[in-house]
Amino acid sequence: MEQNKTKTEKDVVDNNKDLLNVSLIFARALSLIFKEGQGIVVDITGDIDLGDDAKKVVVYSQNNQIHIYKSEEDIPEGTAVELNLDEQEKSE
Repeated sequence: MEQNKTKTEKDVVDNNKDLLNVSLIFARALSLIFKEGQGIVVDITGDIDLGDDAKKVVVYSQNNQIHIYKSEEDIPEGTAVELNLDEQEKSE
């Protein structure tokens, strides 16, 4: 029978490293799925606190990277979106 063990600092560090690695792998998978400017709406209500009234985010691909921005629009979760990145880059 397995004994109960308290987590050591090393266990916590390994766990954090595992979480980071999983996040990076997941982001890479999304970048392979989404074409440039494609994304999806994700409802974060109750899951993530971004420090304001943000309820939804758009996860999208740009320059072979996955980006996340807060959406103020009431778009249903799971909606596929196509961003016009040329106009965004000109306004920045």
